[in-house]
Amino acid sequence: MTVMSFTRRVELPCTVSDAFLALHNPEVFRKVSKPFLVFRPLRPSSFPEHYESGKSYVVGARAFGLIPLGTQEINPTTSSDAVRSVFVDNGRGLGGALGVMKHFHHTMTLEPSGRGPTVLTDTLEWDAGALSPAFWIGFRFFWWWRHIVMKRLAPSWRNPQTASWEARYRSATMWSGRVNPTLVNHAPLRPGGTALDVGAGEGADALWLAEQGYSVTAVDASTYAVGRGEAERIRRDRADGQTRTVRWIGANALTDDLPQPPVGYDLVVAHFLHLPRPERAVIWKKLVDAVAPGGTLLIVGHHVDDLSAGIRRPPEELMFDDDELSALVPKSWTKSSVQKEKRQQTLADATTVTVTDIVLVAMR
Repeated sequence: MTVMSFTRRVELPCTVSDAFLALHNPEVFRKVSKPFLVFRPLRPSSFPEHYESGKSYVVGARAFGLIPLGTQEINPTTSSDAVRSVFVDNGRGLGGALGVMKHFHHTMTLEPSGRGPTVLTDTLEWDAGALSPAFWIGFRFFWWWRHIVMKRLAPSWRNPQTASWEARYRSATMWSGRVNPTLVNHAPLRPGGTALDVGAGEGADALWLAEQGYSVTAVDASTYAVGRGEAERIRRDRADGQTRTVRWIGANALTDDLPQPPVGYDLVVAHFLHLPRPERAVIWKKLVDAVAPGGTLLIVGHHVDDLSAGIRRPPEELMFDDDELSALVPKSWTKSSVQKEKRQQTLADATTVTVTDIVLVAMR
């Protein structure tokens, strides 16, 4: 055997789950291959909407759409968890020039970078006998091209939720840099503790927690937003010499698994996640499950009283009340309270108004 291999890495501006779904899409496979390789389906006679793990697909290949290269089998196997997603092609050459490929193993591993984007680690292993070295230059160039195209396409690999939040953060300057006062009032001081901030946005709360000594995992559906948080972390670290530990994850908390250490987090926080009730229930359960024994859960929302205060608030059907928050805390937990808290808010026109939050504080 003359097995050869190489590995390339590229950062993609999208979430792991959105990138993983794109890798299952034959149209993406075709786009990243053009113009150097053009594929047509042979068995089945048309490309599926998405590749299925464990199924076999046979394609014909032409260089630049003109020169026949033979036939190739695509044989994907996939796996995914809260840490990484893996797409493996155990295909092989079947005929023509591609038939000399005795062994072909292509592994694409997707993981959060911890800075916002997703890291694709792309490893190719092949054996074409004595011709293996001759394929090396061609494969290296082709993979370089693939990654350029992937990076360009990745912003379009978004589901409706991630696309909506990405558009929102890109369309306006939302960064205030100010921590939510409710977090300051209720976060336990626990230097060296771990914290999970879900719906972190551009990261003001996550950075404040890191400044109190927490090791923070900040999750938001917008990779752009958490990327801004990372840029601010770097700026602050350089300015004052303090080390802030924040791992920024682009993920949709509704559909994706939340990153979680084996024993959970010492503090789990979520501010102003005003979603339809069925979706809230899904996220609330994930938040509860993420709290470590002895840890604290803090959920803050706009109170329904604000709807009559003449200020901008989510529609009433997206608000939540005391009963809903109280019901989500398991009876086995040590303590739990839901209360109304008033605070001052400065509006865009620099006027100050009194607003009301609904606040859940619970300890496991």
